[in-house]
Amino acid sequence: MAEIVEEADEEYKKLQEQEDEETQATQPISQTGPDLNSENTLKAFAQFAGTQKVSVISLIKLLIPTIEGQTVIVTMTRQQEEFIGDIKIQWQAFLREYFCDPSIVLQIRIDEKADTKRQAYTPSEQFKEMLDTSETFRQFVNRLKLKLKS
Repeated sequence: MAEIVEEADEEYKKLQEQEDEETQATQPISQTGPDLNSENTLKAFAQFAGTQKVSVISLIKLLIPTIEGQTVIVTMTRQQEEFIGDIKIQWQAFLREYFCDPSIVLQIRIDEKADTKRQAYTPSEQFKEMLDTSETFRQFVNRLKLKLKS
């Protein structure tokens, strides 16, 4: 009877050790990232911008973050917010990974007082704006039958 209990104890210990090893293997190694401050946040923004489409890069790099606790606040116009669209989730995930802090929150604030004139960010928007505002440009495009490459 004592042998059975000892064998059971040994098997239990082996299973416990295997479980501990598996748990350690799956848990991330605790790392500390850079401090959450304006300078490091601007560096993170620039690094994140490098992973995005060309049209979004300049917008992200121009934004000035404000930090309140673990919240990174970015103020932009409604058009800019619509323009960046679905990358907000990726952006927040990038910041959390960059700073090694899962509690960081990216908050977008809309500046209602900002100029309501729409800005042309993409080449197609710039082309359309030039067609709408410049008669000379419109004549030039029509005469040469120019089109913007898609």
